[in-house]
Amino acid sequence: MKQDHIKILFESYLEGKTNLEQEKFLMDYLADPANGDSEFHAVMEKAWKKQNSQPDYSAEANKGLNEIWNKIEYQQPKSRSYPILKYAAAIVVVISAAIGWYAYKKMQQPVEMAIALLSKTTLKGEKVKLMLPDSSIVYLGAGSKLTWPSHFVKGNLRNIELEGEAFFEVKHDTTSPFIVHSGKMQTRVLGTSFNIYAYPKDGTFSVAVRTGKVRVSERSEGKLKQLSLLTPGMKLLYHLKARNMSVSTERITEVNGWIKNSFAFKDVSLPNMLKSLGRYYNIHFELNSNKLNKCRFNATFTNKSIEDVMEEIRVMSGKQMKYKIDTVNKTITVWGEGCQ
Repeated sequence: MKQDHIKILFESYLEGKTNLEQEKFLMDYLADPANGDSEFHAVMEKAWKKQNSQPDYSAEANKGLNEIWNKIEYQQPKSRSYPILKYAAAIVVVISAAIGWYAYKKMQQPVEMAIALLSKTTLKGEKVKLMLPDSSIVYLGAGSKLTWPSHFVKGNLRNIELEGEAFFEVKHDTTSPFIVHSGKMQTRVLGTSFNIYAYPKDGTFSVAVRTGKVRVSERSEGKLKQLSLLTPGMKLLYHLKARNMSVSTERITEVNGWIKNSFAFKDVSLPNMLKSLGRYYNIHFELNSNKLNKCRFNATFTNKSIEDVMEEIRVMSGKQMKYKIDTVNKTITVWGEGCQ
């Protein structure tokens, strides 16, 4: 019974769970030569011999050894009333046994295989449908990049990264929250469907929810600040540079309309609209008039050719906007005197 008690006590000591009285009892026991051949030491020696004879210079090993030395330094006579000569042998035993214990505990831990990261990048004019390891579905928009692990660990966070636009249909799992990282922005869900727009160069970030509930946060100065909790039909628009946001309502059908070639714009400036259209249609826009920068539009284009889209925008501008399409070089030049 005493041997079992000592082993349990020593394990607690290494984990920092012992009090002064328990530590003195343990040091007295280890300092007693009569206990040199105890079952306790035999267990430690057995664990030590089972290890590879090659030195372990891994970060994990160094961390374990540093923890041991920290405990020994903390045990110095200046912080305890123990006679140094009496406990010198005990300290040596602690070092030896602790290293053996570390090796033994390391042996008991399951080996975790490194989880590979996968990624998919789409070109302008391209969109793809992906299935993640947890059976969640992702529709990845044009000019976007998605990065995800080759498998998710049950009970752990399902972390993925997105640059660009994507619509998610997340499989519900209360034990493994699903988190999308987009630069400093973070979108967290359990199981829902939502759209994220996060092109780094656009300066804006948005999340629109179709089903379920989504929590949007921003990481700033090492801290995570919640911005909003969104429910179906809600959309958050966040301006990254100005760090201000607005939350509005949106028709459910518009949340992921782009999947079916339906593009909805609400109070969007012409330059930003042309950026999105350039990705969707794989075409380059040259805007040659600053007077058009202040033009803002509300429009929905469903299954329209780029020629039809440009003509509708021209009409909405009061016919002040002009354009020329170069089909060979896939370029559209835009100019004009502003909008009416």
